[in-house]
Amino acid sequence: MIKSYTLSPNRKSESDASLVSIFAPVRSELQAVENQLLGWSKASSQSMIAMARQTISRPGKLIRPGLFLLITGHFGYQEKDRIETAATIEAIHVASLIHDDIIDGSALRRGKATALKAFGPEFSLLFGDYLFIKSIARALDFKNKKIARILAEASGQMIEGEIEELSQSYNLKISENTYFKIIRKKTASLFQAIGELAAELAGVPPDLSQELKAYGFNLGLVYQIVDDLLDLQGDSDETGKARFSDWQEGRITLPVIRALKTWPEKQKKAAASWLKKEKKEQKLPADSFNNFLSELEKSGAISSSFRTADKLADKAKNYLAKLETSPYRESLVKLVDFVLKRKN
Repeated sequence: MIKSYTLSPNRKSESDASLVSIFAPVRSELQAVENQLLGWSKASSQSMIAMARQTISRPGKLIRPGLFLLITGHFGYQEKDRIETAATIEAIHVASLIHDDIIDGSALRRGKATALKAFGPEFSLLFGDYLFIKSIARALDFKNKKIARILAEASGQMIEGEIEELSQSYNLKISENTYFKIIRKKTASLFQAIGELAAELAGVPPDLSQELKAYGFNLGLVYQIVDDLLDLQGDSDETGKARFSDWQEGRITLPVIRALKTWPEKQKKAAASWLKKEKKEQKLPADSFNNFLSELEKSGAISSSFRTADKLADKAKNYLAKLETSPYRESLVKLVDFVLKRKN
């Protein structure tokens, strides 16, 4: 059983170093992506500049553009549009995070104030919309018009996933099938689109393109399940956000869904009562959260959820079997392990 995601004081630097090693084959390209994202802050108004600096000028782990560059790098694709496409992918991701923070009322992300906290919901909403529209507009300028279509479809899926998740808020009767339907759209769709985009630009055969899409799709599922586990067991100093934020915001994730299947009726009613208090924004003692986590662990739901992520990780790596050996392929395999075992 996974007892805790709590890390030693130096574990964060180890995690970051691991990602640096994984992206070593595309280090210079990722720097170019960061430079492009910084250029997005050179907007026409001071308000736009300030919001851009708060969000896209402080990129995170760059997993999504890094994934795209590793795949295109493996196939030797070196055209200029790969940097622009990678930057556009990250901008779409950042836009989705801004909208997430508005919906969830999140004040912190990666340990820093969100756009919502810094500028309020109105400005944040408009800036998130701006990033989505700007991203698709940039994609329309690419020679390969399929890029815009693929990104637009992924963006639509992401928004659908967010809407479906919101519609299931505070619903303790949500099914596991519904949960997976949500995360397929909300998270896995962009990872899948990255595989498709990279294959399209690199000109790989259709059968291999399907393998890369499936690799991205399963990697995205792993990412979200681990994210949900970190919300329960992660170290807040590492994740940059408060623990149990999903539960407090009414999001019922895989570990809770599975625990509810095993709990007796009395325990289910207690959980429902607690969730009702959360909805009414009643302050609950810290011990309540620790007791809740303890019950989740006893049920086996946390270890079961991690095993599901582990199986999906193996599935993702299997889709790389047809790729020839290269530093890029090696990094794609290691990226799956990083996402599975990450601490933030």
